[in-house]
Amino acid sequence: MKITVTVEEPTDAFRTELLELLARHAAAVEVDADWTPVRAERYYRALPPRAARIVREAVRRGGYVPADALREDGKGLRGHSGPLTTTLLKGMTEGWLPQGIEQPLIYHGPGYGPVVGYQLRDDVSDLFAIAVAKAQPSENP
Repeated sequence: MKITVTVEEPTDAFRTELLELLARHAAAVEVDADWTPVRAERYYRALPPRAARIVREAVRRGGYVPADALREDGKGLRGHSGPLTTTLLKGMTEGWLPQGIEQPLIYHGPGYGPVVGYQLRDDVSDLFAIAVAKAQPSENP
């Protein structure tokens, strides 16, 4: 038997009760933590402008955007990518993204220090292309 539950904008009390119920039956519960077109679009729309630009540019460039393409007047990118994670966590906390969903972007860099680029994961690049096209039809890649 498969049961799919979608709850849009649940109250805190409802979310708590539902999560408690699911926890009691955790052995039989499989969480859908995959990106969907709806999830990708909501995530993209929730991003602040600089973070959304990273996603938009990655889509426009075939999945990868070098950090230099995002710099304005040679300035650093400090503060640009943090909201990618913040928005992902907010979506999980508020219930419009499932717990355990993976970040759609992979950061490329030396480890510590400046990021050299961002890449959309292969399994989500088409979903985010659709999300960007729907959210900003005048800026389609």
